[in-house]
Amino acid sequence: MKTYIYKVIRENPDGSTGKKPKIIRRSAKDLNVGGLYLHLGKGYPGMQRVISLEVEEVLD
Repeated sequence: MKTYIYKVIRENPDGSTGKKPKIIRRSAKDLNVGGLYLHLGKGYPGMQRVISLEVEEVLD
């Protein structure tokens, strides 16, 4: 089973970005690097830009 680890940073409508990136872990590859997303869940308000992706193999 794979876990997808996305690093996202908050982006404002004027194009400026936040200071500290956050990490999101998901079991499905449903986000694209460089993509801008809204409402990614609790703790990720506003617009978030995906800046990197890592894939982690999890043993069951």
